[in-house]
Amino acid sequence: MLHMHVPVWGTSGRYIRLPSLVLAAVILGVSVVGMRTGEFRGSGMYDLRALALGLLRVDDPALLVVVLVATLLVCGWAERVMGGVRMLFAFVGGGLIASVVGVLVGELESTVLTALPLNSEPTGGANPVAALLVVAMAASCFTDALWRRRIRLLGALVAVTLFLYAASAGDLYAVVALPVGIALGRLTGGARSTSGVQRSSHHETRVLLAALTTVVAVGPVIATVWGTGAGLLSAYGWLSYDPLVLAGGTVCVPGSFAVPCPDGAAYDELQPNAGWIAAIPLAVLLVAAWGILRGRRSALWIAIGMNILLCGGMTYVFVASEPDTLALFAQVQGVDAAFVWQTLVGLVVGAMVPLGVAVTLFLCRRAVPVSSTRRAENIFVCTIVVAAAGVSLATLAGSLSLSGDFTPRPSVGEIVGDLPMRLLPPSLIPAAAVTYVPESAAAQALWYLPSLIFWAVCAGGTFRLMVTPQAVRGADDRARADEMVRRGCSSLGFMATWPGNLYWFCADADAAIAYRVHGRVAVTLGGAFGADRNDPRIGHAFVEFCGRNGWTPVFYSVDQSFAEALAPLQWQRVRVADEATMDPQSWTPAGKKRQDVRTATNRAQREEVHAQWITWNELSVVDRLQIRAISEAWVADKTIPEMGFTLGSVDEAADPATRLMLARDATGHIVAVTTWIPIFGAKGLSGYALDVMRRRHDAMNGVMEFLIGSAVDVTREEGCTVLSLSGSPLAPHREQQVAALPALDRLLEMLSGLLEPAYGFRSLANFKKKFQPDFSPLWMVYPDAVQLPGIALALLRCYVPGLSLTQAARVAARARTSST
Repeated sequence: MLHMHVPVWGTSGRYIRLPSLVLAAVILGVSVVGMRTGEFRGSGMYDLRALALGLLRVDDPALLVVVLVATLLVCGWAERVMGGVRMLFAFVGGGLIASVVGVLVGELESTVLTALPLNSEPTGGANPVAALLVVAMAASCFTDALWRRRIRLLGALVAVTLFLYAASAGDLYAVVALPVGIALGRLTGGARSTSGVQRSSHHETRVLLAALTTVVAVGPVIATVWGTGAGLLSAYGWLSYDPLVLAGGTVCVPGSFAVPCPDGAAYDELQPNAGWIAAIPLAVLLVAAWGILRGRRSALWIAIGMNILLCGGMTYVFVASEPDTLALFAQVQGVDAAFVWQTLVGLVVGAMVPLGVAVTLFLCRRAVPVSSTRRAENIFVCTIVVAAAGVSLATLAGSLSLSGDFTPRPSVGEIVGDLPMRLLPPSLIPAAAVTYVPESAAAQALWYLPSLIFWAVCAGGTFRLMVTPQAVRGADDRARADEMVRRGCSSLGFMATWPGNLYWFCADADAAIAYRVHGRVAVTLGGAFGADRNDPRIGHAFVEFCGRNGWTPVFYSVDQSFAEALAPLQWQRVRVADEATMDPQSWTPAGKKRQDVRTATNRAQREEVHAQWITWNELSVVDRLQIRAISEAWVADKTIPEMGFTLGSVDEAADPATRLMLARDATGHIVAVTTWIPIFGAKGLSGYALDVMRRRHDAMNGVMEFLIGSAVDVTREEGCTVLSLSGSPLAPHREQQVAALPALDRLLEMLSGLLEPAYGFRSLANFKKKFQPDFSPLWMVYPDAVQLPGIALALLRCYVPGLSLTQAARVAARARTSST
């Protein structure tokens, strides 16, 4: 990261510099004087003096505190990435431009787009919040691609959400500030966005999906609490109004044919807090958003289901609503009847938004891979069904016994027919569908409580499904595998504990094999692990297990000893990688061929870069964010999706047994990271294997050599006897010329060359040679060459789960293009 990982304490010794402090002081002074005396008011919305002072004035004391803190943080950061002069120009100049453009857009809305609900009419210029958005957007042009995307997405989510749901005049200026800020950033020397979409890692994709789900969940609350009633999605705020009111002491429903309200009567809400029951289903969406962030596939399906329900509900309300009823309801609520048409338009848009979110979640489902157990899913479904049935039966029994407390008295058929509506929050029931109303307190409890109880159970059931460790599919097997790995494993053995693997446990030996099934091919992740992993019967027993299931077994990335144990099968094998290993007790950087390692170490000392051996749990939140940012920038630079299987990511670094070797600069910021997974022998921990290597693009040359050399020193002190630099997939060390290789080896060489521009496997293999390690072959052992097409596709899907043939062809085309 070039700009975002700036020192917290700069060369001046201050994070907040003078321009930001002066700007915050001016906002404070103008706001205080304005609140006390009413000064600084312009003569109209075209008064430039008024527009300029509007950028510096906040009339709400509580909001003033928030704005001052935001000014110090946003402007202080912007100064460091683009300079104080550009920052002030963006705030003042960009704020004025946003004001003028916002006024013009407001004029266009009031004269041309009168039928569309957009926002309340602008009566003045942009506020400091809009100016700060201009600064943030302009500064984003001076950051790298990853942070540019993050800042713009965050700004767009906040501004657009407020504009759609709250729709105040200030929210219009906030939306206008987004393109104004980006344009100013480019004009003042910032970088333009690259063409095409920046690729995200699975973690970053989950963050975006969770954010999208959260917007749908909190938007209706914003529309209810802060909404002006003029936004495209302000109709959600209308749905928080309880249709039951009191008129002259009588319960009635405006717009209902069965229980209408008397003309000209004064209205009071029957239950003023009833609208909040509609927020409980939104709580289910919030829990689902959290589950999506954790990678839980069940959370994604719950979010999809809730969005489809929202879409269906809004569609039903639109179909069932009549303009006359809405006009009467607007009159009851004291809202301008001109908003009736806008409400109908808003209902259409309000139905399309959750539908679009549901489609987006479905298309991106592969980024949310963690499945729940069938038992946990069944418990969740049964909980919802039992809750619905129990609440409905209790409501039925209560309504029948208290039928005289309803007006008019409902028949048994009406009570039974209305049971599904009792599960809906009362404010979502269309007025025309209400045929009787509760009079007594007990009847009102039967009216309001069923939906509250039902949705509270739904929210609790969803939360339980997300937090229960045993709800994750294979959690018990994974825990058992984790114990067995610690009793003995190869350098790849610890990868067996990563999510996504299935496990076969040998019935008569302390050994297991991790594998993945794609199509009818079962691909192992390395060889066996456990105390008896070297037992030659293990591989044969796994073959029999696969045969019983109708699978073709493929032993992938197994070491020489395990491959030889499979020799009696008389299967074919191909060398897929070479593992580079070193003995920390005897390895030294001495020698001409290790000059690069010594040079990197000396340079690190000169530039005050130091190494730190640490676990993920010991890192601060800021450190974790820095590591994720470095990794996301690396992924964004790739032309193919993030790969897995034998290639880990930052997500796997969170395991307590995994170690990280970090490079920190003189200010303490992380400039590079490597992760190391443990290798266990018969006597416990015997060493570590290199997994992830990431660096900032402005890190010193040789930082990786420095980190690996530092890892050797640390593991030597810990008494480790092996340090593996792992294998480089599809890049084995070969003595022969490519033309002299067998056909399959030539095919793998071609695939390696195709992927080289994207992942650099060959370059990685050459890099490891700098340390002069010992190389050991890793093999793929398979039954028959006739099955190679299916095996190749299975391997591709192991590395990139869910990849279809069409997508595979597209990936190959992109990789081929990048290599030319």
